[in-house]
Amino acid sequence: MAPSILRGESRVDRTNTYSLIPVSHDEDENEVSCEEFCGTPWRVARTFVGLIAVVVLLGIVVINEHNISTMSHIAPPRFFIHSLRVSTFNISQGELTATWNVDLAISNEVNSTFINIVNFKAMILYKDDIPLALSSPIQPENLLDAHGIFSVSKNEKKTLHLSFNTTGWEKDQPVVDDDVIQEIDEQMKVGVISFGLKINVEAEMDLNMMNVPLTMEPYCSNLEVDFAPLERGEAATILDNDVDEVKECFNNVDQLNDLGY
Repeated sequence: MAPSILRGESRVDRTNTYSLIPVSHDEDENEVSCEEFCGTPWRVARTFVGLIAVVVLLGIVVINEHNISTMSHIAPPRFFIHSLRVSTFNISQGELTATWNVDLAISNEVNSTFINIVNFKAMILYKDDIPLALSSPIQPENLLDAHGIFSVSKNEKKTLHLSFNTTGWEKDQPVVDDDVIQEIDEQMKVGVISFGLKINVEAEMDLNMMNVPLTMEPYCSNLEVDFAPLERGEAATILDNDVDEVKECFNNVDQLNDLGY
């Protein structure tokens, strides 16, 4: 007996159809993702982020160009010797005992930038190239400030008093060769000896709210000292020294060395 077929119902319709070709559901997922992330809000956000990135890059370029332009117009401070006095200068048993006192002026008047002096060293030289004595340490202006010795404000002129003492036996002082001591002794008989002052300064310059490293090496040469006053119990001074006359030191400057300019 043949199976009955319900009215209006087809056997073909009731049969499940299967496809031998694999069907991927990624297209449906992509459509959902695109509807969620490719719509107008997403495009607006993406455009907005891109505009912000462009503005930031342009700002960096403008600031960089401004810093370079500003730095090219900034002059380092100038160094002047107001006075050099030698209160003690004796040679005994091949050793030099001497005391130099130097009043050094640092002028920031040509500059409009705050400068913080981090490290400061000075040395007395014989004939501009032979070390004789190192300066005594400079006490910081602010004992609570661990970073920096002193500062020079905008358009300021500051005077430092440097003291150099040597007996030939200090561990922290240069060792002077015997032939140099002998030559200095011969120069003492003439009455005039030429000295030099070499300074090494490590500083930070305030540039557009940035601390820019600055290295300076002021060099004061041909400081001829007349030793005749020592025979009268007075301090020896620079030859033909005038109260109103100052000697400027040549300044070798290495600035922006850590910024790659």
